[in-house]
Amino acid sequence: MIKLKPMPLRAIHTLIRTTTPSLKNKLGQLIVRFTLVFSLLTGVNQTVNASSHGDFKEVMNLQQLAETSNQTGLPILLMFGATWCEYCEELIDQVFEPIARGGNYDGKVVLMRHVGVDEQTRIPGFDGQLIKKSEWAYQLNADLTPTVLFLDGTGKEVAPRIVGITNTHLYAGLIHSKLNIAYKNMNNPYRIPITPDLYEQQLQQTIKPEF
Repeated sequence: MIKLKPMPLRAIHTLIRTTTPSLKNKLGQLIVRFTLVFSLLTGVNQTVNASSHGDFKEVMNLQQLAETSNQTGLPILLMFGATWCEYCEELIDQVFEPIARGGNYDGKVVLMRHVGVDEQTRIPGFDGQLIKKSEWAYQLNADLTPTVLFLDGTGKEVAPRIVGITNTHLYAGLIHSKLNIAYKNMNNPYRIPITPDLYEQQLQQTIKPEF
């Protein structure tokens, strides 16, 4: 039996980045189509896998997420990834899943979701209009996975994005630094400690009121 192997991610990234914007968009569309064909040949269900990250939720409605952001003043963290992206899976397994599993981030200091660019289901965008995740990613220039964006309730970037992955051990701290920039740009007075360990200590020192 022949085992198919997708094109190395670094090669894909280099190929796209060195092309013109119009050609880049065409190449991106071509890559998504290729991965869908690849999934059919290998028996992989893209939609199911992209949404099966356990505690790290897949984005299903950007309009609702925006409303929550406007009400709470929390920034929106979106990680753009794909099932064929090995670095995305590494980042999810080692950083985002542990963060989400603890229950101390999502809805408390940030609203974080995964955006599967290889999913075909349309979702409500910030304005309520149905959008395709892959096309939206290209519009945002977030088609190179993994890419992490920090947005406010209007869809505006409020902190520098994170493109690619260097050191997963330091990645959570990098997220904290970006969140503090986002808080400042959103006029949110809160500042999260610079590392997850310090944040955990802060949580332990917080006295919860008894009802």
